[in-house]
Amino acid sequence: MKGSSGAAAGSLRRRLLRLLLAPLLVLFGIGGAGCYAFSLHYANTVYDGWLFDSVKSLALAVVRTDHGVILDLPQSALRLFEWDVVDTTYYQVSGSRSGFIAGHQQMPAAAGPSSIVDYQGARLFDGIIDGAPVRIATLLLPAAEYGETVTVQVAETQGKRRTLAREILAGVLLPQLVLIGTAAVLLWFGIRVGLAPLGRLAERLQAQDHRRPQPVTADDVPYEIQPLALALNDLLIRLDSALAAQRRFVADAAHQLRTPLTSLKLNMDQALQDAGRDGAAPLLQECAHAVDRVSRLAHQLLLLARAEPDAIATTPFERLDLAALAQEVGAEWVPRALRRDIDISLSVPGQPVSVRGNRVLLAEALNNLLDNALKYHPGRGRISIEVSAHPQPRLRIADDGSGVPEALRLQVLKRFYRVDRSGAEGSGLGLAIVQEIVRAHGGSLALGEGIEGKGLGAEIVLPG
Repeated sequence: MKGSSGAAAGSLRRRLLRLLLAPLLVLFGIGGAGCYAFSLHYANTVYDGWLFDSVKSLALAVVRTDHGVILDLPQSALRLFEWDVVDTTYYQVSGSRSGFIAGHQQMPAAAGPSSIVDYQGARLFDGIIDGAPVRIATLLLPAAEYGETVTVQVAETQGKRRTLAREILAGVLLPQLVLIGTAAVLLWFGIRVGLAPLGRLAERLQAQDHRRPQPVTADDVPYEIQPLALALNDLLIRLDSALAAQRRFVADAAHQLRTPLTSLKLNMDQALQDAGRDGAAPLLQECAHAVDRVSRLAHQLLLLARAEPDAIATTPFERLDLAALAQEVGAEWVPRALRRDIDISLSVPGQPVSVRGNRVLLAEALNNLLDNALKYHPGRGRISIEVSAHPQPRLRIADDGSGVPEALRLQVLKRFYRVDRSGAEGSGLGLAIVQEIVRAHGGSLALGEGIEGKGLGAEIVLPG
């Protein structure tokens, strides 16, 4: 679903996914730290055993001779003993009386009793040799056997330990990462399914006819969404009531205005006939003119109300010939145009131009365009009516009058907006009514240049 609050609101699906995955990721981090500690512990246990084997093997090469204690190993064996692809191995043999006997001259001592680990009679602790951390195994050989206490030490850097710990950690965490990724996908689909009722509710709202909003079915939405559905239904009911009240008001107002104005006009026409040359005639003539304007306004307001989307829904549409309609309406305006010395020409194709619409409303749209063309024309000119069928049914009414500046052509389509072009009277509703009627028929209205670049041209395009 898409909202109108932009990035501030974000996605509910992503928010729920983050809230559900956050505890898993926290647990994954805690588990990773614990796994690394356990991995390092087990790696140390394994390599401590190997280190003990090394110091034990080296102790077997310590021999007591008449000249003292010696390390009885050839150089080739010592090189083999020290050889390691990853780590560096150090050793040292020393006696309590003899001092240094063989191996590395400097071997660090334990930091304290608490750092020493007893391992099958040997002592293990950590130290630093040549700037690298090492693990040291120390084995004491008894003085009774060797004539003095002999200390055998083997030290090894900790590269393999760290590598093994990381490999154990990777072996444990990678499956967890796969599981978390799988859980994220399953959660995403689960959230999507869980929020599906909101999508169905949105589809029902989008399928609503804005002219007749009705409550939507909410029986199949979860309990948590029921308040939202009920609130929306309440809003739709109140909106429908407000629209109905507005439609009734506009229709009633237009009808109530038209009836007394028509009666007043008839009475004034009779008074003008009876007044003859009396001085009241100019006043009555002015009153009749004002009544004509109000009557015209009332008629346009009623027409505008009928062209509203909510009212057009109840208006019957039928198949009609746009060319025949243009010819019929244009013929009614010929006498008025001749009085202004304006020629009305009609150009229609030889075949009917079929459109689906309401004959009365389309005729009113044509009447408004012709009325607008004549009203703002200075006289002695032309008005053309052109109907074509391809690529879509279209009707164009153009004149060579004063026209409308290009910058104002969008403005004149607004209600009650007027351009003072010739001093002609008007309500500013004519083109707005045309646009509403055309939109109600699924078409479009465009304003442009008139005949030979003069005046105004109005083109209506309708679906076939």
